[in-house]
Amino acid sequence: MKLDIGNLYFLILIPILIFFIYYSMKKFRSSSKNDTLILISRIVIFTLLLLSFANITISIKGKNISTVFLLDVSESISSFKDSGESFINSALEIMPKGNKAGVILFGDNAKVDKIIDNKASYKSLNSSPVSTATNIQSAVETAITLFEDGTSKRIVLITDGEENKGDILKSIPLINAENIDLKVYKVSGESGNEIYVDNVTIPDNIAIGEEFSVQIDLQSNYSTSAKLTLFSGREKVGEQLVEVKKGSNSFIFRDVQNSGGFKSYRVTVEAEGDTNKVNNEYSAYTNVVDKPNILIINGVKGDATALEEILKNGGANIKTISPNSSPSTLNELLEYKAIVLNNVYKDDLTNGFMDNIESYVKDYGGGVVTFGGEDSYALGGYKDTALETILPVNMDKKGKNEVPSISINLIIDKSGSMSTEGGGVSKLTLAKEAAMKAIDNLRDIDYISVIAFDDTFDVVVPTQKVTDKDYIKELISGIQIRGGTSIYPALEKGYNLQLESDAKIKHTILLTDGQDSIPYSTYEELLSKFNNENITLSTVAVGNDSNSNLLSDLATAGNGRSYYTDIYTDIPRIFAQEVLMSVGTYIINEEFTPSIVSNNEVLAGVQTSEGIPSLLGYIGTSLKDDAIEILSSNRDEPILAVRQYGIGKTVSFTSDIDGSWSKNYLTWEYGPQLIKNIVYYAIPSYGEEGNLSITQDGNEAKVEYYNDNVDSNTKVTGVYNGEDGTQGEFTLTQSEPGKFEANVPLSELGFYNFNIRQQDGENITSTYKGAFALKYSDEYKFNTNSVKLDSLVSETDGSFINKPEEVFEGKLEKEYKKINLTNLLLILALILFLFDIAYRRLNLDFSKYIKAKNKKKNVNKKNFIKEEIVVEKEINKIKTADIPNDDSRKEKVKKKDKKLKVKKKNEETSKSKTLDTSVLLKKKNDRNGI
Repeated sequence: MKLDIGNLYFLILIPILIFFIYYSMKKFRSSSKNDTLILISRIVIFTLLLLSFANITISIKGKNISTVFLLDVSESISSFKDSGESFINSALEIMPKGNKAGVILFGDNAKVDKIIDNKASYKSLNSSPVSTATNIQSAVETAITLFEDGTSKRIVLITDGEENKGDILKSIPLINAENIDLKVYKVSGESGNEIYVDNVTIPDNIAIGEEFSVQIDLQSNYSTSAKLTLFSGREKVGEQLVEVKKGSNSFIFRDVQNSGGFKSYRVTVEAEGDTNKVNNEYSAYTNVVDKPNILIINGVKGDATALEEILKNGGANIKTISPNSSPSTLNELLEYKAIVLNNVYKDDLTNGFMDNIESYVKDYGGGVVTFGGEDSYALGGYKDTALETILPVNMDKKGKNEVPSISINLIIDKSGSMSTEGGGVSKLTLAKEAAMKAIDNLRDIDYISVIAFDDTFDVVVPTQKVTDKDYIKELISGIQIRGGTSIYPALEKGYNLQLESDAKIKHTILLTDGQDSIPYSTYEELLSKFNNENITLSTVAVGNDSNSNLLSDLATAGNGRSYYTDIYTDIPRIFAQEVLMSVGTYIINEEFTPSIVSNNEVLAGVQTSEGIPSLLGYIGTSLKDDAIEILSSNRDEPILAVRQYGIGKTVSFTSDIDGSWSKNYLTWEYGPQLIKNIVYYAIPSYGEEGNLSITQDGNEAKVEYYNDNVDSNTKVTGVYNGEDGTQGEFTLTQSEPGKFEANVPLSELGFYNFNIRQQDGENITSTYKGAFALKYSDEYKFNTNSVKLDSLVSETDGSFINKPEEVFEGKLEKEYKKINLTNLLLILALILFLFDIAYRRLNLDFSKYIKAKNKKKNVNKKNFIKEEIVVEKEINKIKTADIPNDDSRKEKVKKKDKKLKVKKKNEETSKSKTLDTSVLLKKKNDRNGI
């Protein structure tokens, strides 16, 4: 046993304590025994405290053995998990008594799966370390921290040795310093024919139009033929049939990029006999430096000729497409600095465009500009969509221009002819869809009623406010096809339903694809009633079999609009627009001169002191609270407005750009400058003064952002998106002045766009764009690092094992187990201190108790002596008494004598149990005399 005193200087106080004890004993010699007892207890407490402060540790030598199993669960030996678990369980079953064991699972990182204890069982693999790499060094170092002091240590490493992260050889000094017994169970993986893409090399930055090389490196352990394919985004760049030899192979593709921004590349290799497909795909990217890319999406009724010419003259790269070709992924949108919608109807755009346009602006700083026309804003179906969310204007009118309540009556033909299909969808199905879209354009204060007719009619939706749109849509969806065509009764019922409504504006829409036998003259009286009640009527004729002449006449007499369509998909659009046009305030066809509301940068370079040209019309909207109005109409409605949304900007010009309403601006001297300013305002202008680095760390993107021009209040955040639509947000933490870091877990291989933002409060002060390509794990590459295990075992005097029985073989040196006495001494001091408090508070007096006990003993002794005298007198009387029978006298004397002997014996027993201190003192005095 060893004794170790950590704070030796506390022992200096021991002589002081001894002197204090001696002095106190002299001082309190004449005091009561209670006071002496209190003094002694306090001296003991003080002594214990001094000893605890001295930090005394005793070391007891013994055989305390702890074993830690390190099980490799990386992807390179993923099939060995069950066998590894079985190996550990078999070893634990034969673990010697008194031993302890724990389990650590490792891959890219290490996690404790079983703490070190004496349980001889291991249920299952519970932890899930990152399996995309093998880091044996990290696992060994984690195991070392798990061992308790004073134990003999053993590590059992179960791995294939294919380390591709860290360096196990760096752990050799630690293993030797801790006297660890290292045993290695090397797992041999079976490998078949294998070919994979090892690397793709592309220049980091290229100029637009510049031809460049894409180098593809393959690794193979057999010779074979393979097909090599290169993609840029979703477009195939090239394909080669190549002969692959065993070992390293390199092949070259050539490509040219005609637009700027980050461009992703993906390589695939296909070979017969290849046993693993995970590593047959590889992603990379390059940055194409160019002028701003601007995408113009030109609507079906739009004309972007003038806009294209103005922007091209301004030095931008312009691409014009139709709505159905609009970008459908966020990565495709991010190829452009700004996107211009020219009189575009929402339904003509791709679903992907509508799903990603908000993130494009808000998270990545893209710009969106909208120009008006009859297919834009409210009439373009923007209400309650992502477009309305990002734009500076609301689709509904508000304030003094708010539209009063509307009552819409829909009369839908459900005759047998409506079952005819166009594009795989029946006309009735499209009519029901159109009715539902019309309801989406109505507000809670508006009214709706729906009639379905054939040769009779049904009131599908009685007149009611549009407070439960889902319920109303459910009623409409239940309309079924049947019967012939009879328009008049349904129209008359529609008139009667409109009378029930309190709305200020009442409009009826009639849709049919057939004819009835009633002549127009029959309708004249009914139409007169419509006019008297200010109920307008519009009609929709579907297909060649419809009575388009009758329907046109009905609409003219009903002060509405007539439509003819043989393109069935137009029906929903017609219904939706009719609801809005019925109020007559969304399309403003009148000449006016806009007012300049604010002197914004959009007007830079535009001479306005002499006034600006007039417009001939626009689409009515209302301004959002956080938008800036630049030009306003004579009705106090926005003509030109801008808005900051997230880190991007949006602009709305509610007139057109094709000259129908804006011809005076297109011919105005400063018109082109104004239009150019409108578009260029939306292009991000944040300075990219930082430096962004994104590297792969397992299955994570390690993001490092550097910028010295930041203060303590700066917050740095980021967003990312992948080719498969994956999106996410993250916050970077400051690791050192000017440096911010974050690790972003990613699940899918491929290309990702990143955007880093510096924020001062809610304001974005700077942004930085970057890109990253997540590649398959290095676990799927050929690895020659397993030879390091031989060096590890050799340098640490370890051994290779092949079965569980060998785990606990061999003798380990005994280790000293250290026991620190500090806590024990403190606990003892505390107990004595509590006893001291109780002794004083309860006023216990042990001396009085002892005196009382001795007094009782003296009384008992006196009583015994008295009884003895009485008995002896009685005996004497019996002896001298005149008793005729001598035997009787003898018997009485015998009984009394026996009684006396019993009392004497009890007295002697009582004395033997009591310590006679006088005798002891006498003996002590005798010794002193000698």
